[in-house]
Amino acid sequence: MNLEQASGTTTAFYTLDSCNGEFAELIANAIEEYDNGNRQNWSELINENPSIKQRFCDQGISQPSDRKSITWDNVMILFTGSVHVNEYGKPMSFGDGITKERFGRFPWGDGSVISYLKQFMKSNVRNDSEDNPNFTEIMSLLSKLNSFNTINNYDFPKYVNGSGGLNILGFLTFEEVISLRRLLSGRNWSVSSEEPLDGGVRDGVKHLSSLLKAAERRDSGVMLRSHN
Repeated sequence: MNLEQASGTTTAFYTLDSCNGEFAELIANAIEEYDNGNRQNWSELINENPSIKQRFCDQGISQPSDRKSITWDNVMILFTGSVHVNEYGKPMSFGDGITKERFGRFPWGDGSVISYLKQFMKSNVRNDSEDNPNFTEIMSLLSKLNSFNTINNYDFPKYVNGSGGLNILGFLTFEEVISLRRLLSGRNWSVSSEEPLDGGVRDGVKHLSSLLKAAERRDSGVMLRSHN
């Protein structure tokens, strides 16, 4: 990639953390139901999932089935209930230093590899009118990984400006990690002629695939976060 083409402005830094994607889906759905007035769904989530309940109890929450007893914001609740941490209590991320850095701040737009791929990848078919279900699935999974704080998908950012500046953009389950990694490795996509960075899409796919492969080896889902 030609980094000379990149803007010199400072953008957010992005990380992929290890998480239980199934837990994340359950918690996100329960949070949305609670905010819409369905208080029972949250209690059922905690009472029916001892592992999720234990995560909150380990953080000093004595009655996690009572949402009112948890003083945290929604961002922290989703994060605490699903992210994997190491022995020091820090979020577990993937990849070596170089891969993390190149994925973390992409030299275009908002600094997000995912945003860049969504805009400048195209279906690998000669006729744009032909259906390519594999490419459609790639775009769907990229959107899920990057959807919570995208203004075009929601009326307002959902999991942004949490405690300590925590911003969660989205997540994938372990099965979705496997699916996306395999789809990216096949001949399901090509590069738009309007791509602004020479080799940018292929570079972005390379780094994302490397992180997804690391998650797959760990039998883990992934959570995308941004840091200002």
